[in-house]
Amino acid sequence: MLRLAAIALAAISAVQAANSCPAVRSEGEPQGQIKNVNGTQIYHTYPAGGPKASRDNTKAILYVSDIFGLPLLQNKVLADSLTQTSYPVIFPDLFSGDAYPVTTPDHPAPDLTEWIARHPPAAVDAILDKTIAYMRSELGVTKIGAVGYCFGGKYVPRHMAEGKGIDVGFIAHPSGLEDGEIKAIAGPISVAAGQLDGTFNAAARRNAEDILTGMNAVFQTVLYSQAPHGFAVRVNMSAPAEKFAKEGAFLQAVKWF
Repeated sequence: MLRLAAIALAAISAVQAANSCPAVRSEGEPQGQIKNVNGTQIYHTYPAGGPKASRDNTKAILYVSDIFGLPLLQNKVLADSLTQTSYPVIFPDLFSGDAYPVTTPDHPAPDLTEWIARHPPAAVDAILDKTIAYMRSELGVTKIGAVGYCFGGKYVPRHMAEGKGIDVGFIAHPSGLEDGEIKAIAGPISVAAGQLDGTFNAAARRNAEDILTGMNAVFQTVLYSQAPHGFAVRVNMSAPAEKFAKEGAFLQAVKWF
């Protein structure tokens, strides 16, 4: 098994080298800046060289995060990594300063149900609507690709409905995704799923694929072996299978855009 994992990791490295696609970051200093835009904190990150280095300033990626939001280092450096597409990445605070805290032995998890109740779809949709409007009116973006992780994996499809603002989407280990949200998707979507994810489990994956197939949608699904929920953002990078899954999902997103 370890030998197979080593071969798989070597294969990803070979693909990265062949396609000049850098590896995803999981640590280090964030390279972007947070700006207050009409009352919403938004992380802006650009390709190396700044805004003028973007491949096409009329295109950008919207980063729709998990529940840990802007405070989580892995979210910011993953957003930074996605600038290797040569597009800017725009990452709004979906929770108005109330992201779910990372638990530690000294700081046990607060009640998740109570936290989710404070951030209903109407509130999150409003922040995304404002961010999309800002991207189009202030930044001059005409085409928006979006990535959504866990919590954010519900909201990318919601805003891929006709006229809602997202043109192309990638989601990983989505949570709370409903049939109606899948059925409303009007653009190409790529889905990264984990074998060990109890939230977006086998039944949920097959249901999503059946709906997308029935719609004759343009879509891609990839299942990562031994990958737990959250694998595209927060994993044990010393575990070969989890490292492979995170790097694979990153490459999947980069190639999709």
